[in-house]
Amino acid sequence: MLRRENAHRATRFPVTFVLANEPRLESLREVDPDRDLAYFRLGERAWVLQTYLRLRGAGLPVHLAATPPDRGLVVFHAKHKHWLARAARGRRDLVFVAIRADNSSPLLADFEVLQNDRFADGVRRFHIPFWPQPALRRRDPNRGRRLERIGYMGLLENLHRDFREGEWPRALASLGLQWAPRIAQYRDKTELTQIDWEDFRELDAVIAVRPSVRRLEFAKPASKLINAWRAGVPALIGNEYACRAIRRSEDDYLEVNNASEALAALTRLQSDPELHARMITNGRRRAAEYSFDAIADVWATLLFDTLPALIDAGALSWDRRLPLPLRLPLRRAIRILRAERSR
Repeated sequence: MLRRENAHRATRFPVTFVLANEPRLESLREVDPDRDLAYFRLGERAWVLQTYLRLRGAGLPVHLAATPPDRGLVVFHAKHKHWLARAARGRRDLVFVAIRADNSSPLLADFEVLQNDRFADGVRRFHIPFWPQPALRRRDPNRGRRLERIGYMGLLENLHRDFREGEWPRALASLGLQWAPRIAQYRDKTELTQIDWEDFRELDAVIAVRPSVRRLEFAKPASKLINAWRAGVPALIGNEYACRAIRRSEDDYLEVNNASEALAALTRLQSDPELHARMITNGRRRAAEYSFDAIADVWATLLFDTLPALIDAGALSWDRRLPLPLRLPLRRAIRILRAERSR
């Protein structure tokens, strides 16, 4: 994974994953990302900690820290941008690699990792798919072409209103179908209710239609689709850029935007069991493109090949000569000016 000709860059540009002021760092280093799933319910850990653990498990020379190092690439979650800007003051030899996730572009970032390719440019912004669901339990093959149980895996806030209403289960029942969602909610701003999102064994199709909010169409990853492929379950997906960007045919998923379209798609699957079977077979093929090894290789290429080469070629912004307390206000002013010009 780490080519010999790039090994020297791992020394010149050491890679540190930073979790903001994390007090349990030593225990987190011992977490098994395929077993200890409760550790990854928050986005910061799901991105930063999991990526560190999987790259370390692949034999890559990566580090995990609760404070910024003295030099090298610092990989951080965009939610930690303000903390990191304060903690890294006076350290001029750091290159900041932000995992944007669902957040806006952080001014601190020299480079960004995006969860879909809508704004990727291959120069400062790079698309890397989010990790698939660990410990996923595939649909029971003995269910065959049965279409009975329809699921949703995710947060209540990420589900279109049509599918939250009491009328939706009744509409499914009229088709002889059962609504079997696994919906999580935040107890507070930091803790999610415990939901078994890994278990697809008794599902025959899944629905993933978000609320009609334009920013969600472009911000989210294609994770629900990729997990459905891996689980061997046909997916009904809303109008999302991330999914459309990787779609090759309707065997990948059926696009629906509301309850009436979802009912029509499920009626079609009922009347065309060959389509249901094709979608399962196709999903198995497509899932291989998004395996843990495949995504780890993309990360390795970015951190140990692409970014060091770009830095060597002078790709870093000229304002890096300024200390952070001056650099960030300047970047903010430039961003505001550009936004005003584009109006």
